[in-house]
Order: sequence, then structure tokens, then C-alpha cells
Amino acid sequence: MNRLTTFAPWINRIVLAAATFVFTMIGIRYIADPVHAAAATGAILNTPLAVTTTRIGFGAFPLGIAVFTFTSLLSTRRLLPGVRLVAIVVTSTIFIRVIGIFADGALPASSRLFIPEGVILTLAAAGLFVQTRAAKGEIS
Repeated sequence: MNRLTTFAPWINRIVLAAATFVFTMIGIRYIADPVHAAAATGAILNTPLAVTTTRIGFGAFPLGIAVFTFTSLLSTRRLLPGVRLVAIVVTSTIFIRVIGIFADGALPASSRLFIPEGVILTLAAAGLFVQTRAAKGEIS
């Protein structure tokens, strides 16, 4: 194995560690205090159902993804599925963010998030590409 194929699992571990951290922080913020977390984006939660729905949608789902990425980080067999999930979630996020920019005019607030999302997606794509090619024997 050359240096690139040896380094690929570490790229994937970096992606999974970053995703675990980011999704955990998002989940905890919305589970612990959904009213203030939503208010930071300009949203107002004025019913108990709105608070609970936000706690689930913005707290439980990211936390569930964080648990999956963390368990993937701990297993060499689950590195690729974990990174695939991160790539899918980040790609979906970027796509919907672009739609939001055009539909809602949210460019100033959204544009600062493209950089970390783009970095995570680029690393995920690189790690997936190299590790899958190495597994097929295309890269030695």
C-alpha cells in the first residue's frame, strides 16, 4: 500500500470526527434550549408543540446522526458507510441551502456555512474515492 491508501482511512476518520462534533453540538443546542436556539435564527416557537417538534427535528435527528457517525468512527468496517452518510447529509444540506438562497434570499446568513460544509464534503469525497479504489485494487 502506498501512502495515499494508508492515509485514506484517516481522512475518513477526520470526516467522521468532525461530523460527530458538529451534529452533536447542533443536537444538544436544540434539545437543551430549543426556544433560544430557534430565536438565534429569527424563528419564534410559541406553542408547546412547536418546542417539542423543534427539539425532535433539530435536536434528535442531528444527535442520531452523531451517534451513527461516532459508532462508524470506532469501527474499520463501518468507516465507509459512516462517511457515505455524512456525504449524503452534507450534499443535501448544501443543495437545500442553495434553494433557500434563491427562494428566501438568505444569502448573507447562509453563505458563511458553505465553507465548512464544502470542506467536509470534499474530504468525504476524497476519502471515499481513495478507499474504494484501494479496496478494488485500482490504487496500490
